[in-house]
Amino acid sequence: MESPASSIQTDSWSPSNYSYHARFVSTIPQDLISLLSPKPHERILDIGCGDGVLTFQIQQMCKECIGIDKSPRMVEAAQVIGCKDVRVVDGERLKEWVISEEFEETFDAVFSNAALHWIKNQESVVEGIRTCLKPGGRLVIEMGGKGNVQVIEKSMITALDKRGYDGASLSPWFFPSQETYTALLTKASFQISSINIFPRPTYLPTNLRGWIDTFGHPFIQNLDDKEKEDVINEVIEMCKPEVYNEKDGSWMIMYVRLRVIAHLV
Repeated sequence: MESPASSIQTDSWSPSNYSYHARFVSTIPQDLISLLSPKPHERILDIGCGDGVLTFQIQQMCKECIGIDKSPRMVEAAQVIGCKDVRVVDGERLKEWVISEEFEETFDAVFSNAALHWIKNQESVVEGIRTCLKPGGRLVIEMGGKGNVQVIEKSMITALDKRGYDGASLSPWFFPSQETYTALLTKASFQISSINIFPRPTYLPTNLRGWIDTFGHPFIQNLDDKEKEDVINEVIEMCKPEVYNEKDGSWMIMYVRLRVIAHLV
């Protein structure tokens, strides 16, 4: 049987791009770790650990923190910065992984930042989280919410549709409303302590091309080089009126975040 780790497909993530173009992903939500409030005796699972910047911090505060990510390259980058236990695991197959590992004990908490919206099958990942947690265990997550990077997503879809592709089907993201995610968690026996959706206008450290290179690859990874370049240029032009400031040359994207704290009943 294929393992949750062996099912990982071609890895298009670039740790160097992530660090250079998108370090804000791990530096802005530092208060999320405060909300997690790791305890010295706890076992914590970090889903979508990326290059491990937040995982490393959590590992210093608790008994054990395992970071998992679908990208082997990002897991390798997390190991380079000193993360003790990070593994290549497909979050959509989280339940299978937990069962296959035969852990002696489940986790006190599950943490995730800016990762769960990359998983289309949310029922699967929520069921996996439920399997991971002890009774009363907590879930502390932040992910993209309804309306997140909306201008870019719509522009990517439009540019691809124009060329005969089904742009919407190529979008890798799931950006739920507060109501949708509340229903999803409640159905899986979670009691929600707080759930908030809020805008987070974010200035890019570089530019929109760098952002697309870092996060937009699922839309265009199967295009040839010329078509890929044409799509990127067209998307930049479509987005410019809303995300580019000609006065100072800055690029600002409207992020919308969904933040949840819940406990397993």
